[in-house]
Amino acid sequence: MLKKLLSRTGYELRRSEELYLNSLRQFDYGKIFKQILYFHAQYAKIKNLSGDIVECGVGYSRTFQVLACLLRKEEHPSRVLYGFDSFEGFPEPRAEDASARNPKKGEWKVLTPEELHRILVQLRLGEEFVDARIRIVKGFFEDTLPKANLEKIALLHLDVDLYQSYKTCLECLFPKVVSGGIVLFDEYDTPNWPGAKKAIDEYFQHTSYRPQKDAESGKYFLIKT
Repeated sequence: MLKKLLSRTGYELRRSEELYLNSLRQFDYGKIFKQILYFHAQYAKIKNLSGDIVECGVGYSRTFQVLACLLRKEEHPSRVLYGFDSFEGFPEPRAEDASARNPKKGEWKVLTPEELHRILVQLRLGEEFVDARIRIVKGFFEDTLPKANLEKIALLHLDVDLYQSYKTCLECLFPKVVSGGIVLFDEYDTPNWPGAKKAIDEYFQHTSYRPQKDAESGKYFLIKT
């Protein structure tokens, strides 16, 4: 009866201890092992750089958890990890996003900021560390990124799928990436997300930057010079 009542008002009843297990059920363990190796290798390149870690598009928090663990292990004295996500799913896709995947507004509404915080605590990073060194920012990118209190970015991970989301993230955040900093693109040159490649190529078309493909993971990245 309680579940039905909550459902009518837009809420869902779940056991808090299930949050981390539910997030793990979304893992393809072969894939996530490759991601861990990939992110560890990329993270090692910023060891001597100043600047924060930023992920746009948290989703089920797979890579966000990896980045949080790497930050905890590094014990950098001032580095902060930011996670930007609408937590409301996709905004309205544009014509540039048309594909067989057929993305819809509201897809990928999978976690709340509160659930993400609890998942990170359940990773045993330490609640004090999570509260002090991790920032979870809710809202659509065009609303949150222009107002974000970010000065320097050492590593920027973009996993935002859609054309306009990539454009907004690059316009707002790439100028803040430090020299030697790394930008990781999750959907570059993937058939399901044609808008991602179009937005990235358009942003860098008048520069010398071109995304490079990582041979092991198949993902694309670039290093800012």
